Amino acid sequence: MRRIFAETSWLPHPETVRKVGGAVFPTARARKNCPRFTEIHREGKVVGIYDDNTTPTWALLWSHGIASGNRVGLTFAHVWTVADDIESYTHPANLAIVPECLAGLTDKTGPVTSFLRWHAWRTYGWKPLSVVEPEIPAGYGDIRWNYLEPCEAPRSYIAERIAKLDNERLRLLRPIMRSLGVL
Repeated sequence: MRRIFAETSWLPHPETVRKVGGAVFPTARARKNCPRFTEIHREGKVVGIYDDNTTPTWALLWSHGIASGNRVGLTFAHVWTVADDIESYTHPANLAIVPECLAGLTDKTGPVTSFLRWHAWRTYGWKPLSVVEPEIPAGYGDIRWNYLEPCEAPRSYIAERIAKLDNERLRLLRPIMRSLGVL
């Protein structure tokens, strides 16, 4: 099952993750008590917004130079369950593209989560600050991962997409990202 999952899923390219260097957007997962597009405050400053899975999807695609496209049968999954962490929610190392029919395998303590988490730690040298270092799962060496094609200048491509599109989400994010120095 793990090999089928790895053979039919795509992870961010290690070089792209290195070039991006962190979360793409200052967002966290919206839910009932934190509705979509509500501001996130720290020490009296707006540092982000609550969002749905749009910004993580954009983060993974745009960081690899992919504008959009038909993703029928695929879903975007988080490696770590740190939905309130704006430094992790849209970090490419925390994201994967998986077949919808296998998405449940990545949920919280699903059977492939330990493999994805170890991969993020081993390959990208990354984990959310709030979690302990993962341990290598038995059978990890048997896995062959698929990677998206690297992008030569991912931050430039992301900035171009942000400048080109005009929707409510980006109108809210642009000034926040400028104030944080990421745009």
